Amino acid sequence: MAAPLVLGLVPDLLFATRIEQGLRHLGYRVDLAADATALVARTREAEPELVLVDLAARGVDVPAAIRALRADPATRAVPIVAFGPHLDEAARAAARDAGADAVVANSKLALDLPGVLARYARANDARADDA
Repeated sequence: MAAPLVLGLVPDLLFATRIEQGLRHLGYRVDLAADATALVARTREAEPELVLVDLAARGVDVPAAIRALRADPATRAVPIVAFGPHLDEAARAAARDAGADAVVANSKLALDLPGVLARYARANDARADDA
């Protein structure tokens, strides 16, 4: 059985590397999309356990990407966790309004990646059902 997949839109190379390493250490496969269009298409194709979206992605309408994922029956149930600076309340509210399952600060994601996965990733729901 293949490791569960997490898709992300994380343009910040340093933060992307940190997230990738953390996810792989926890047994997840990682696929980072180059832009919102690629993220939506890849989510449709791959049916990931979780989508991570960086609210600070320059040139990306993150709320529109979240709305696109929520509007598509093929991706509607995929959990979405948006993350960004804790002081950017407007971006955080816009992500919530667009349909993100959770919006967390960068520091929360970096420090508690296992907790975020345990709470939101679909693979954990399946493992709990198997127990």
